[in-house]
Amino acid sequence: MRTVKEKIRALLSGREHRMVLALFAVVLMTVPLVAGPYGVIVMVDVGLYSIVTMGLILLMGFAGQISLGQGVFFGLGAYMSGIITTRCGLSPWLVLLVAAVAAGAVAIVVGRALVRLRGLIVAGVTLALNLVFCSLVVSLRDLTGGATGLPLIPRLPLGGFAPSNTLFSYYVVWIVAILLLVFSLNLVNSRTGRALKSVNLLAGGSEDTAQVLGVDIIRYKVQVFAVGAIYASIAGSLYAHYTGCIEPGAFGVHFSVLVAIMAIIGGMTSPWGAFLGAGLIVSVNEALREVMPAVVGGSTGAYELIAYGSILVATLLFLPQGLMSIWRRLQPQERFR
Repeated sequence: MRTVKEKIRALLSGREHRMVLALFAVVLMTVPLVAGPYGVIVMVDVGLYSIVTMGLILLMGFAGQISLGQGVFFGLGAYMSGIITTRCGLSPWLVLLVAAVAAGAVAIVVGRALVRLRGLIVAGVTLALNLVFCSLVVSLRDLTGGATGLPLIPRLPLGGFAPSNTLFSYYVVWIVAILLLVFSLNLVNSRTGRALKSVNLLAGGSEDTAQVLGVDIIRYKVQVFAVGAIYASIAGSLYAHYTGCIEPGAFGVHFSVLVAIMAIIGGMTSPWGAFLGAGLIVSVNEALREVMPAVVGGSTGAYELIAYGSILVATLLFLPQGLMSIWRRLQPQERFR
C-alpha cells in the first residue's frame, strides 16, 4: 500500500496534472456556495491579481526579465475598456479583446527596446514607464477623467443583460483565470517555453549557450513580454467593468511592486505560483484591514508594507523558489507544470 507521501507524489505527477487542474476549477466554482458575500469579493480580487501575476511569472520566471511596470498594461486595459464603452457604446466583450490586442502591440514595441537590457536596468525602465503612464492619465483629464477618475463604466453583459451582482463577476474572473492558466501551462511546455528555459538561469539555462545553439532569444523574450501585457490588460478590463469606476491611483507603482512580490512569494518556476502568491497577499491585506483599525486605529497602510516586506524576506530566506517549492519537494522529479 502506498504511503500518503507517495499518493501526493502520484497526484502531482505530470500524468495526472489535468486532474489537479479540474479539481482546482471545481473547487473555485463551488466557493460561492460556502463563502459569504465578503468572501466572494475577496476572491474576485485574488482572481484579478492572479491573472496579472501569472503573466509576470512567465516574464520573470521564464524569460528572465524583471518588470515593475505591469500597472501600465493593467491600466491600459482598464482605461481603454472604460473610455470606449462609455463614449462609443461598443460591447464590453469586444472592447476587452481590442484592449488586449492593443496592449500586446504596445508591449512588442516596448519589449524590443528593453529586451537587450538586463537585471535592474529593466526594472528601473519599466518603473519609470509606470510613472509616466500615471502622469499621462492625470494630465489627459478630458479623456480619462484625470485624478478624479472615470465613472459610469458599464457591467459586462450576459445575453443582452448587464448583471450587477458580484457573483457574476466572480465567475467571469475565475473562468478567465482558469483558461489563462491552461494556456500558460501549455506555453511553458511548448517550444517557446523550452527555449526560454534554455536561456533562463532560474531553470539552469545559459543565454550565451542558447545563442550558440541558435535560439532566437530576442524573439522569444518579446513574445512573452507581450503575453504578460495581454494578461494584465485582460485583468484591467475585467476590473474596470467590475468596479464601474477607475482612477489612476489603482495602476501606480504600488500595484506593480505588489504584483512582483506576489510572483516572488508564489514562485516563479510555475504559473501555479500566481494563485499562491496572490491568495496569500490578498488574505493578509484583508486581515490587516479587519484587525488593525480595531487594535491601533487609523490607516493600515504602514502595517501592510511591513507585512509585505516581512513575508517577502521570510520567503527569500527559507523558500527562495517560493511557495511552489513546497509542492515540488513532494515530487520525485519536476514534471508538474
